[in-house]
Amino acid sequence: MISDYQSGALDTSSKQFKGITAIGCLFALIVPIFGSNPVEMQILSQVFNVFVLPLVIVGILILINKEELMKGHQTPKIINLGLLLALIFACIISYNGVVALLEYF
Repeated sequence: MISDYQSGALDTSSKQFKGITAIGCLFALIVPIFGSNPVEMQILSQVFNVFVLPLVIVGILILINKEELMKGHQTPKIINLGLLLALIFACIISYNGVVALLEYF
C-alpha cells in the first residue's frame, strides 16, 4: 500500500520494502515465541478486527458529511441512515467481541 501511495510501483528490492517485511516477520514470531496455539491466535486476531469496523464507519460518516471536503455535493439522507444502521450493527458485534474476549481470558 505504501508503494502504491508513493509511486504506484512495487519495488521489492528497496530498503523500505525489506524493512517493512522484516518487521512483519518479527511480529509474526510473537505467537511461537510465547508458545501459544497458532489456530487460537488466528481466531483471536479475527475477533480483534471487529473493533476496527465502528471506527471506520465513523470516519466515513465524518468525511462524507464534511462540507469543505464534499465541495457542494450533499450526501443523501438514505446513505447517512444506512451508515448509521451499519454503525449500530458494528457496535453490537463489537460488544459481542468484548464478551467473547472476556470469556476467553
